[in-house]
Amino acid sequence: MIFRDLLSVILPDYCMGCGCILNDKESFLCISCRGKLPETQMHLQKDNRITKRLYGQCDLFCATSLFYFHKDGVVQHLIHQLKYKGKEEIGAWLGNWLGEKIKTVQDFQKTDVVIPVPLHKNKLKKRGYNQVALFGKCLARILQAEYVDDVLIKVKTNTTQTQKDLWSRFADSKDIFAIRNGDKIKGKNVLLVDDLITTGATIESCYNQLIKVENVKVGLATMAYSLLHN
Repeated sequence: MIFRDLLSVILPDYCMGCGCILNDKESFLCISCRGKLPETQMHLQKDNRITKRLYGQCDLFCATSLFYFHKDGVVQHLIHQLKYKGKEEIGAWLGNWLGEKIKTVQDFQKTDVVIPVPLHKNKLKKRGYNQVALFGKCLARILQAEYVDDVLIKVKTNTTQTQKDLWSRFADSKDIFAIRNGDKIKGKNVLLVDDLITTGATIESCYNQLIKVENVKVGLATMAYSLLHN
């Protein structure tokens, strides 16, 4: 205990929202920044922003995002640290957070398998981890479902999406995923997990591959939902 207290003085943890020093009861965010996180509560709404955004493209048995995403907001800082700064444990923190919210919701209880949106093998090698892996594993554990990461694969890379218009995003996301070992999910309810929904192009591309497997139904859970493309 003394050593840990001393270490926290020498190498303190800083809030990823405002940069202040965290106390020993805080993780990733200070109490103030955590209180500013804009939860969506979409898990309580059958028809929500996600189902409306993907209407006509994806028939989802359930759909939710934990937070709303605003440019330069706390959620953006969290996801940036998760994806680009090696803070993989943020994924588990968010997975546990969302899992506790959806575990009693009937539609999410139907989940048999949790599958992450995959990274291309080159990006996975460079980053060292899929940023949604721990998020998905925590959701699978809480929902008592199986976590499977060798069925949906990314076969082509796509360029950065941040400066693209809607049409370009959809065109760039077409045919970049494929299915392997489809028997693992045959006849099952699959919960697809990702970090952020923007246009929905990536989700639609994954969905179109997953439903090629016989009698598969697809749900969706993400860390955040962007309001920038509404």
